[in-house]
Amino acid sequence: MKLATSTNIMDADCNRPYQIPVDVSARACAHAGYQYVDACLCSYCREGQPLRGEHWEEWIAATVALKEELHIQFPQAHAYWTIGEDFLPDGTRSDGELGEELMRRSVLAAEALGVEWMVVHPYSVSRHGGYDYRRSYAYNVEYWKRWGDFYAQHHVGMAIENMNRATQYGSCAEELLELIDAVDNPAVQICIDTGHANMVGLDVPAMIRQVGTHLKATHINDNHGKTDEHFAPYNGTIPWKGTVQALRDIGYQECFAFEIHHLTSMYPKEVQPAQVDFSYALGSYLLRE
Repeated sequence: MKLATSTNIMDADCNRPYQIPVDVSARACAHAGYQYVDACLCSYCREGQPLRGEHWEEWIAATVALKEELHIQFPQAHAYWTIGEDFLPDGTRSDGELGEELMRRSVLAAEALGVEWMVVHPYSVSRHGGYDYRRSYAYNVEYWKRWGDFYAQHHVGMAIENMNRATQYGSCAEELLELIDAVDNPAVQICIDTGHANMVGLDVPAMIRQVGTHLKATHINDNHGKTDEHFAPYNGTIPWKGTVQALRDIGYQECFAFEIHHLTSMYPKEVQPAQVDFSYALGSYLLRE
């Protein structure tokens, strides 16, 4: 497995999100020892961020140059995703054409950075306070078939992530496996977020084994099963020895990628590099044990 962490490990400054640019975070990751980094492109798609601005192509070129300077790789990334409700009352997507453009820019950035697997979120069509399974399934099959073709044209694999509430589509292995089977594109596979699985009450090692060789990306984080705390391992209730063993048992060779921004987010940016150093030591221990 490739020990990795997301660029969002340094993102917030004293709980103010999107304050720390990618070059500062990537330099801290490289200094800590990370050779592999997950490019959290979704952060850079938010309002006021570079992938959303008019100079987005220049930002991609600068990030490619940064990667080469630091001798790191970006084998995994996280694409743009909608914040808030997925759909308006009339059934149209809440982010409209902007969302489509930011997904396109995410794919082009991933291609330039050499990303092998980029994570996306499935969408939920709501009904009666929960999700409408049939309509959600139909929407996701059509949507990810279309985008899966675009991803493949740009040599980027897509990994659909499990969601963190039972009232959302894609929160369990059965729905994700059914979805990728219907999409029927080898470039469209699965990401498991360990914290999301824990919030839904799933057995994380069992979910990993159920997904098996369809697993191509991970978001490794811990919580207490109630909220999406994005803590480092051992700060919540996930069984880490069993989780790592399950990854070994399925022959997983892709990124063991921390998504643990709340290890650092409440602290001033000046002290966060020491916590990035700690995360590398922790990840090395987990994969060694």
